[in-house]
Amino acid sequence: MSPDMDDIGPFRVSQWLQPMGVGIGYHKETFEEVFIKTERMASTLDHEATILQTLSGGIGIPTLYWFGKAYNQKTMITDALGPSLEEIFDRSNRYFDMPLVLEVASQLIFRLEWMHSHHIAHGQLSPFSFAMGASTWQTPQVILADFTNVNSSQFSTKKDLQAVADILVYLAIGPPSWDLFQARKPSLAEIPSPLKGFVSIISDREMNPADYIILRRYFHTARQSLPGRTILGGLGSPQGEKLSLKSLASKSTGDLFENLGSKISTVGDSAGDPKAPWGREQAKFLLGSLNEIMTIYFVLLMREKPSQKRRHYHMGVYHLPNRLWRDLRWYLCMAKCGSLPLQRLIVLTIYKYVGVLLEVIPVYNRYWTKILSDAAYEQMKLDEDCWRMWRDAWMYWKNCANLLTKKDM
Repeated sequence: MSPDMDDIGPFRVSQWLQPMGVGIGYHKETFEEVFIKTERMASTLDHEATILQTLSGGIGIPTLYWFGKAYNQKTMITDALGPSLEEIFDRSNRYFDMPLVLEVASQLIFRLEWMHSHHIAHGQLSPFSFAMGASTWQTPQVILADFTNVNSSQFSTKKDLQAVADILVYLAIGPPSWDLFQARKPSLAEIPSPLKGFVSIISDREMNPADYIILRRYFHTARQSLPGRTILGGLGSPQGEKLSLKSLASKSTGDLFENLGSKISTVGDSAGDPKAPWGREQAKFLLGSLNEIMTIYFVLLMREKPSQKRRHYHMGVYHLPNRLWRDLRWYLCMAKCGSLPLQRLIVLTIYKYVGVLLEVIPVYNRYWTKILSDAAYEQMKLDEDCWRMWRDAWMYWKNCANLLTKKDM
């Protein structure tokens, strides 16, 4: 494959990376950045594409945008991703404090829960299997990024759970490399206390659906008892982003609300006639502004999240989650002026964003699950190829929202 071959279906290649067979690009109409993988890089693309399509709608699962033949090679196009968990660990001087390890732990269990609920086990998990999100607001989310070596012929939850336990212990004790850690794993006595309980829980057992909720609650409880940094400041931001979480976190709440109001006002002016179709530059600006608005909201929500007291769950119309949903619904209405690919992208972006909030600010999960249900329903109507998967996601989040609402009654 030569670098001048730059069109693949509705996508354009920006750069081929070494080794050849992997590249980055963007959708020619929606401008979203994507990751491109050909069979020169991996001979399992059919299998990987099938798995990704099956797992559509999962939080922290890459979106499969296109799979087919380009330049006589099978080619798969998915979400662009940030650095791997191993790269982040290395950049952090091979040290994650325990609060950060526990926040990562809850997300890794969530990935297994969704994957195993679809009767898929990975079997080869490592710190290289996970990556951070590419958007600024998605950098606190751990993505299950690599499905190259998945062996779906043997389904076992045990091996994946033991692999996650190894990854967490590895992040907590900081050995020189993953290979050295695998060569000499610590004994139970050497494992840090919060992780020792997890290792004991999963020892020599397969999991049922209720067990994953117990495990996530275990990590959440352990995290609440420890002071320290959150995942917001612990994993960095993508290079070249206009807004970084750290820079926004240094601003006052008043300044953030002022920035938010100014940005929304500018978007309203740029949107123009609600019945007129978007032009190319107009669409590009509105999509970029959506990411900026969501990033500002993310920092505000992290700053002002309430305590765990039940009375704080019941909010008025002007509280942040409701205000956020009002602005996101406004974007969904505006998206109807765009093409079908633009509508899909806006709904999918909102879905992914609320998925991050679900994991990072779980105190509002009653509201996040309702928004996820609504967004999945919209995506189901727009995505004919994956409508069954999105229907399943819609029903899953709808049931979650109903259960959480009953608990609050």
